[in-house]
Amino acid sequence: MIDNRRQHTRYSIAVQAEVTVDGDTCMGETRDISLGGVSVSIDREVAEKASVELALILTQDGIEDPDEEPFETEAAVMWNAPTDGGEWMLGLRFAGLGKEKTDHLQRFLAALAREQE
Repeated sequence: MIDNRRQHTRYSIAVQAEVTVDGDTCMGETRDISLGGVSVSIDREVAEKASVELALILTQDGIEDPDEEPFETEAAVMWNAPTDGGEWMLGLRFAGLGKEKTDHLQRFLAALAREQE
């Protein structure tokens, strides 16, 4: 867990992510995640303020968890930065989370927290 002044607790964890921009899906990996958003590394730059579709896949021992559906939502790119490895780190803020998606995200984060124990 990362302790900072953000509104939501951030969990430092790498899970598989799919980021879709203009119909093009890029595979990536998260760096950290919270109830408000996620930072994810992908192989292309995405403009700030762009809207993307995001899917986060919960895994157990590197295998997709059959008991948990991927968390899917729209997100806005708040920032982007190139990495030393030639990829791009994106800071994404979740957009339009209703109760059902918020509940799903909370279950997802609880499962991640259990993995880190």
